[in-house]
Order: sequence, then C-alpha cells, then structure tokens
Amino acid sequence: MTEDSEPGTEERKHWKHLHAEIVATEICCGCSACVVACPHHVIEMENFDPVMQDLTLGPDNCVHGEKSCSLCAMACLRLDPDYDTIESLLFGRRRKHPSEPWGISREMWLAQAAGDGVPGGQDGGVVTALLAWMLEQGEIEGACVSKPRQDKPWLDEPVIATTADELIEAAGSRYTYCSTPLALKQAAERKMKAVAMVGVSCEATAIREMGAQGIKRWSRMVKFNAGLMCNETFQYEPFIFEIVKGRYGIDLDRIKKINVKGDVFVTLDDATDVVIPLDECKPYANAWCHHCPDFAAEHADISFGGLGMSGWTMCVVRSEYGQDLWNRAVSAGVVVTRAAEEEPVALKVLDALAKKQRRRVGPMESHASGRWSSNRVLERVRSEYLASGGDGGGDE
Repeated sequence: MTEDSEPGTEERKHWKHLHAEIVATEICCGCSACVVACPHHVIEMENFDPVMQDLTLGPDNCVHGEKSCSLCAMACLRLDPDYDTIESLLFGRRRKHPSEPWGISREMWLAQAAGDGVPGGQDGGVVTALLAWMLEQGEIEGACVSKPRQDKPWLDEPVIATTADELIEAAGSRYTYCSTPLALKQAAERKMKAVAMVGVSCEATAIREMGAQGIKRWSRMVKFNAGLMCNETFQYEPFIFEIVKGRYGIDLDRIKKINVKGDVFVTLDDATDVVIPLDECKPYANAWCHHCPDFAAEHADISFGGLGMSGWTMCVVRSEYGQDLWNRAVSAGVVVTRAAEEEPVALKVLDALAKKQRRRVGPMESHASGRWSSNRVLERVRSEYLASGGDGGGDE
C-alpha cells in the first residue's frame, strides 16, 4: 500500500511482490520462511535465496499467487512485518522505544550447563543442555538446529535433532548463515507436533510472523523459540577459505570452535586460539544483515548470547512460556545460574550492540519499527543503486 492509497485498496501481495521488493533488492535474509510456508512446493532455497521452481509465469511471478495464494508473502519478515500483532500476541504490548533497546524481557541471567557441561558447546552450552532436557522430558519431539555439513567444513545445514548426541553434534557456532527453519519441513515429514526452533534474530521473528499472519501449520509446531543474539553472519567461501584457511593458513580439520569476542577467535584442537581482527572479516559479512535492527533475538521465548564472556551465556527470558520453562529447568538442575549484574561489562556490550544495530537500519525499512510500506524500502534501495552508478557501490 502506498502512502496515498485508500485503506482496503492495496493489492494483495504474493510471490511477484516478494521477489520484486525483497529478493531482487537483496533485502532477503535467507530465513526460508517463504519456502516453508509455500503449500504448493514451488519455491526452494538456492544459495540462501528463495527461487521459483514453477516457471509457468517466469521466475519473478507465480501462477498460484496470480490465482489466490499469498502465504509466501505473508510469512516474510521483511515484507510488511506485523510487529504490532507479533508483540501483542507474545507480550501483550509493543516494545518501548528507546527504553527497551534489546526488546521486552522478564528476567536476565548468566548461566552455564550443569555438571561437566556440553562437549563442543558454545560459551556455557545452555541451549544444548535445555534442549536435551526437554527431549528427555518429552516436552518436545525434536529440535530444529544447524549442523556442520560433511562436504563443506564450517558451513551449516538445517536438521531436526531428536537425541542428546545429535544435539551435541550440532553444538557451537560457525558464524556462517543457515536457513534453519527449513528443518520444520523435516519435522513435518516425521509427523512431529512439538519442536524447538533454534535460530538467529531474523529466524526467531520469522516464526512469530507466521503466527501473526495465521499460518498455524508451522507456527504452532514450534513449542520453544530459542533465539541466538546476532550482529551479522559471514559469507561462507570468503570467510572460511579466503580468510581462515587462505590468509591465516588454518587447517579446517583442526578447528574446534569459532567465536566472536571483539575479534574472531578460532580455537584449535590443541586448545590454542588464532585471533583474527574483526575488521578483516567485516567486508565478508552478508549484506542482508545490515537491514536487520534486532541484535538480541527479541521475539524468542528466551534469547542467548556470549557477549564476550567465556564459559557463561547471557539468557534473556522473554515470554510467559520461556519463564515457565526456565524456572523448571533451573529447579531441575539443568543449568547453573548467576545474576546478570555480576557481569556489568557483558550488560554494557548487550546495550551497545542492540542500540548500534537499531541505528544502522534506515527509518524507512519495513522492519525497523512496526509496519512501514515496503514500497518505500524498494524506492530507497533503487535510489541507492542508481546513485552508486548502477553497480551496487563496490564490494558491498
């Protein structure tokens, strides 16, 4: 709907609009919600872009959309996202600006997995420990997670984990993007009705957008929405092969963990770290991340982030269900907790990164705050493209 159009006269959006306004303008974050929501199975992910498989009307249109189907457009968290409904359903109110820069929260804790922790877990291993406990309790049938691919080291693929061992295989962060919601389709094939979804900020919101738009087949399947705090992810080939392996000569088979704590820390199998200045990796950040205002995964049930700490995770409890789950997990001894105030530096990092990420997104972005007309986003992107000489302005 344009600024001057009459209420109720806007065109129903479908793949044609999603492609023109989001995919073609490179605003698409590759979350795969449109692919998951498509009931006709004519959209698939290719190199983190949704691509039309039914070429009856060409790659930028859809015969089903021309008739009546608009589920792909409705599921998109970039195309007119309904933050009003998302946050009203989840919290009963909208986030207060600017007093809640990292979103609405009930409690904040520092935590780590109890006992011997989680082998290969990132920071405190809290997410893996929680999911393993939920599986053991029968609260979920599986967890949608990202797991390293066998053929491409340090590139993830979406999988549905149903055992503690499978969760441990997927533990840790690779800092290359994964369209984790695709694992919901695997869960559906196995007739699962209650799963956890572990994803970065955009993916956590994608699940809520489907719920806000009434796409219940997928949104109601997700019992626990675990959000991973995320500033940006890196392009796979340049980051892993040009920087990690090429420039620094690191044997990919020796890498045990990659973490970002001010700089990029690559931990090897002998427990030593190779430190790569973050500025060297920044040029290889995925461009779509720069359209994201949400560092702290504010639409998750619980958000998790390392925030420069070692061995501990900052856990931001957000929803009513997240609070109930957290209380039960703590009582069961699944995690060990400390007061968030015991790490004031981590709290400052959370505050600074959340505010910085909101500032970097233009005020006319459709997802900056509530509903903005996505036509304005398209106009701005086109203007920037033409102003740069039509070549995108260089490497970015």
